[in-house]
Amino acid sequence: MAAVCDICGKVLRSASAEAMAAHKRESQSCTRVKTKGASGEVARLEEKLRAVIEAGRRLAAHGGAYDVVEANTKERGEVEAALKAARSSTKAEKARVKELAQQSMSAAGWTSALLQGEENRFAKADEGAVESQLAAATVGLVSSAAFREKREELEAAAGAKREREAEEAAARGEAAAARR
Repeated sequence: MAAVCDICGKVLRSASAEAMAAHKRESQSCTRVKTKGASGEVARLEEKLRAVIEAGRRLAAHGGAYDVVEANTKERGEVEAALKAARSSTKAEKARVKELAQQSMSAAGWTSALLQGEENRFAKADEGAVESQLAAATVGLVSSAAFREKREELEAAAGAKREREAEEAAARGEAAAARR
């Protein structure tokens, strides 16, 4: 019967305790395996599989009842199948993400989108916005206080302009109502 290392997960040919101790002592690769980017589901299933395998070892060492051993074997098969499915879905998801990243960074994709006139790819600055006026008014190195003062001036001017436009619209509305 084969044994599985509880640290690295390697399957050993011998199930003896001496072989396992020698593997752990002498093997440079016997380190805790934590798959980079492994989903929580994969990690949870790996831990569950380790627990089921350990329970099977205890049953084999202490002589468990036949139905208990069979239930453990069945559970191990189910967990292994679920782990295999979770790993393949994680692998497929990583491939989809990699493909999407490659497509989005492709120069050909960007060039064709620009040549087709796709104007929604980049945000355009609003010419009358306070930020664009602030960028034009503060060129070069400007102190924080001067920047804050200029922003306040531009915001006050924009607020006064909105109020003036609202008053003019109200006056036009009253004049139109008076003509009727």
